[in-house]
Amino acid sequence: MSAPRLRSRLDNLIEILVVFLAVTIGLWRTSAGPQWRGDMAAVRDLHLVVIDFGGAVTTALTQCFGLLPLGSLQFRAALVSVGALGVATWCLFRLTRRVLEQARTPRRLAPALSGIAALIPSLSPSWQLEATVGGGALVAVALVLAGTWLTLEVSDPHQAAMTPLATRRWLAIGALVGATMAESLPAGVALLAVVTVASMTAIRPPPRALRWPLAGMATVAAALLLAPIWLRPLAPGNWGDVGRALSRADLGSLAVTATRKLALHAWFDEIGLVSLGIAAFGLAFGLMRERLRVWVAPVVTLALIDLIYPLAGASGLTADPLVALRCLSLAMFAVAGALGIGAIVHFLWHLQVPMARSAASMVVVFHLSVAAVACEEAGFAADRSQHHAARAWTDDALRVLPDRAAVLVHSPALAWRLWSAQALAGERPDILVIPVPLLNHGRVTANLVPAEPSVSKLLRDYALTGKASEFGLSALADQRPLLVELDETWSKDLVGHLKVEGPWLRYVPARLGRSDRLSSAGHIFTSADNRVLSGLHDALSRDDSSVRIVVKTLKEHTAALSLFGMFRAADKLLDGIEQLTPHDAFLIGARVRLATARVRKSSRGVELRDLLRY
Repeated sequence: MSAPRLRSRLDNLIEILVVFLAVTIGLWRTSAGPQWRGDMAAVRDLHLVVIDFGGAVTTALTQCFGLLPLGSLQFRAALVSVGALGVATWCLFRLTRRVLEQARTPRRLAPALSGIAALIPSLSPSWQLEATVGGGALVAVALVLAGTWLTLEVSDPHQAAMTPLATRRWLAIGALVGATMAESLPAGVALLAVVTVASMTAIRPPPRALRWPLAGMATVAAALLLAPIWLRPLAPGNWGDVGRALSRADLGSLAVTATRKLALHAWFDEIGLVSLGIAAFGLAFGLMRERLRVWVAPVVTLALIDLIYPLAGASGLTADPLVALRCLSLAMFAVAGALGIGAIVHFLWHLQVPMARSAASMVVVFHLSVAAVACEEAGFAADRSQHHAARAWTDDALRVLPDRAAVLVHSPALAWRLWSAQALAGERPDILVIPVPLLNHGRVTANLVPAEPSVSKLLRDYALTGKASEFGLSALADQRPLLVELDETWSKDLVGHLKVEGPWLRYVPARLGRSDRLSSAGHIFTSADNRVLSGLHDALSRDDSSVRIVVKTLKEHTAALSLFGMFRAADKLLDGIEQLTPHDAFLIGARVRLATARVRKSSRGVELRDLLRY
């Protein structure tokens, strides 16, 4: 009678330890301030602005966590992701434990392998990046893992099919499918595929009498969670003048384009070649045994889904809707790796050769070292506890803006940072943010014109030609101070109206001369005591998002100054770029062109705007 009691205590101890370790590390790495990656989710979840389909579960949880008297609103939103990390780790431990139990892994070894399998993805950079910021993908990951675990539990051939417990579990699976669909459509499709594949491979699929209730439960759960998204735009006073338009607009045009990253590359980076080979062996081992086939089918399904739909290269500024699939594939490979390690250890343990049992112990230690290496790598990639540059950038950007200024932005990250500061912190409500990618939406146009009638000429230019004109920009600048981002398509005459003002380019109605652009104070991002640069240098892990924003600003200002022959000022900005990104392609090309202009003693400007795409 002691063996089951020992197994239960060991399972409970390792389960609690694994969840506590994952949540503690995630909480330690969470930032209390705003992050570029979480601005869009913060506006959606905390200010209840409907941005796009999805995020319904995260919004509901964030509103509940927002009642806690703990830190800033952004920190409370990040607590939802940390809690989802704990739930996902717990579900993964339970799922791995059941798979190893079906594989008849020794009862003293199975809890340890299950704990290691739960720690490897939960401490990996991909999971930690989503767990340390509000609006991460781990809520969807936790829902899929919970649904997968319940599906495999109820599909167990040793369990009765139509008991009250099985019925409740099938109805819970239906509710989880609907909730996952409302949270993330790709994750919901993945969970539906897992339920379908597990039902097809199981000896005991869902009874016919429960199929329509299952579909009804999924529909009801999704409808209840999505109802606020449909009703929220009808609320009066929804985020000022532009808020009602944003509540109805499709923001797919604001997505950041990036190079697609194949799943194989990410698997090699996150898991490693040896561990990936062990996971492949575990999958083959499970598929060859009939009693394990139903348990291994979800692992193969989620891995194939991630392999078919590649994830965009991580930009650090916006979330990719497919990132949940990448996290799920890593979790499934951890399960397969535990199955493979269990088979290898069982083989070595019963092998009648010298040092066989020592080799089996070393295999388990090696598997544990994979989790330690993943945790160390995540510390360099996902530790946001010292990332304060986004807050410092917001302070610098808003401080230099004149009263009632208009900001014409092309970058989605800057638009969401300004909107987040206005909506959540109440900073500078007098600022009018004009997002260029959204100007083709009629509702946005209709709400911008009442806020500032003089913007109508600029909106007409974008509607007719797709770019701004000198007349439209000057008409707006006559009524409001206008600050812009550099547009590559603007003519030299348009750029002639620009001068550097803090992290922005100020558009002046009259054209400027060389002396009008000179500033004795220097650029804000080349000053030694700048808070943004200090935050970038003092952080334990590199804040790639803030580095990209600062480097992008320096590049645009360098291109604007060099176009009018201000080579000395451009060189200072290039030095600032070199300190942040020494091997940037723009830096190399710009220095070559400026050096060529000096050798030729040319007084004409140098065109660098074509290098901005690099």
